[in-house]
Amino acid sequence: MSQKQFRVLVVDDEPDLVVLLEEHLTHEGYSVDTATSGMQAITKAREGQPDIILLDVMMPGVSGFDVCNILQDFPETTKIPIVFLTAVADTKRKIMGLNLGADDYITKPFDLHELAARVQAALRPAMKQENPDS
Repeated sequence: MSQKQFRVLVVDDEPDLVVLLEEHLTHEGYSVDTATSGMQAITKAREGQPDIILLDVMMPGVSGFDVCNILQDFPETTKIPIVFLTAVADTKRKIMGLNLGADDYITKPFDLHELAARVQAALRPAMKQENPDS
């Protein structure tokens, strides 16, 4: 029996960070897609149905908070776990992001191993559905 390869959508307007995350998460065994804007993230989430979204808050145009809010309105994306990955570290914004429906909120700079552990934690319910005996 083969194990499902979980799909991660990385959304950030910093190209170097996108490449770093893509390389690290691919090495961790995930299939990674990327978006560099909020609108592109919405489209890719609706069409590609990723298993989890890593989402920057501060992006030009449509913010990560807006993306999260919009994705909650679509039946096909409302259950996708969202983890904010951002430099916005104040408590008010963290609470706002979690209240919008995000599953976690990680501030930059971050440790790549901790990020991988948080991604795995956010995917745990999906992993249990995939392998109910484990």
